[in-house]
Amino acid sequence: MNTVNVRNIEIGSGKPKVIVPIVAVTKEDILKEAAEIASLPADVLEWRVDWFENSEDLAAVKDVLKGLREVLGDMPILMTFRTKKEGGEKAISMQDYIDLNVEAAKSGLVDLVDVEIFSGDDTVSAILDGAHANGVKVVASN
Repeated sequence: MNTVNVRNIEIGSGKPKVIVPIVAVTKEDILKEAAEIASLPADVLEWRVDWFENSEDLAAVKDVLKGLREVLGDMPILMTFRTKKEGGEKAISMQDYIDLNVEAAKSGLVDLVDVEIFSGDDTVSAILDGAHANGVKVVASN
């Protein structure tokens, strides 16, 4: 079996990895929850950006990511925007979905991004290419 290394975690070997999500609305609540999670025996933090009140503002998203990185240290961050169509909190255009994921990858603040595999081949390819070009791994979800 192939493994995937993300910071100090090897996914695909040893014990199953524990991923803890944050579904808070405000930056303050997101960072507060992250501080609590940092003290737990979690392996990866998943930030559900679709819950964030300013998810459409790339600068605000990067600001929260910077805060998460400061709070979490070396814990891997998985960034997920679950679209309304896939059961998430908000609708988003496919171009904005691509931009959000690729810009997060470019920021150097996330380790993994989640891409909905039924978003369309062009969308999935654009996110894969943008993430991989910046050393970010991709989780495919449905």
